[in-house]
Amino acid sequence: MAVVLQVNHLNKSYRDKSILKDISFQLEDSSVIALIGVNGAGKTTLINTILELIPKDSGKVNFSINNWRQITGVMMQDNLILNRIKVREIINLTRSYFATPLPYNTLLNLSGLNESANTFINQLSSGQKRRLSFVLALAGNPEILFLDEPTVGMDTIARQDFWKSIAKLKQSGKTIFVTSHYLEELENIADQILILEDKTLTFNGSLKQLRETSGKVLIEFDSQLSIKTFNELASIISLEQINHHFQIITNDVKKTISELSPFLQGIENLKIDQSSLNSIILNYQEKK
Repeated sequence: MAVVLQVNHLNKSYRDKSILKDISFQLEDSSVIALIGVNGAGKTTLINTILELIPKDSGKVNFSINNWRQITGVMMQDNLILNRIKVREIINLTRSYFATPLPYNTLLNLSGLNESANTFINQLSSGQKRRLSFVLALAGNPEILFLDEPTVGMDTIARQDFWKSIAKLKQSGKTIFVTSHYLEELENIADQILILEDKTLTFNGSLKQLRETSGKVLIEFDSQLSIKTFNELASIISLEQINHHFQIITNDVKKTISELSPFLQGIENLKIDQSSLNSIILNYQEKK
């Protein structure tokens, strides 16, 4: 895949307080990159610095083409500053800034606000505003999308529809850089994960690599066998029994399954849980 954005040794501070320190990564086309970090970690500052909305102190940000603004769509946390304007008006106004915008009806349908086309923005719910912000980011038919906490305020159905749209955009060749507090939403779609912690990137890789780094997997099963049967397994980190239900934590799934194989006839409902992204990140941070 081709590299569409390269960030090298980026630094940013406010009033002599370091916010971002030595940030380096690259984005490849047709992929979803998830930036994860606690509130105040600097996620929004990083996006703003990349997009030259605020100046960087040092470092380099290089897009693959010079007119990157024409192929970039942005959805920030609070980017609907015009209230006394109608939905259809803001969509058409945004479209007018681009040479080859997406059709109005395509954007309106994607927003799900067909019945609210003549509604003023300040009369929309928070979830409706987020959906509108999303289609405004798509108005110019961008190749690269920056989405900052895109599903905050959306209900469950709207969030599901949103991520279906992201999957389609990815399949069409778009590059998507997204931050979100809903980590469970990211694990099924993110190709690359960046963890922003202590002002810098402490992890840059795939979910598979993060799992390997965090090193903990849950194996569950039901059995009438005694807990003593499993206590001697060399590869387990911990073992818990609740009635006839067993939970094993391991960092070597293959070895643990091999050690369990002599007892498989006495085991039912065996399940291997690679753990949610949220659990993996907690494990990763505990190991640091």
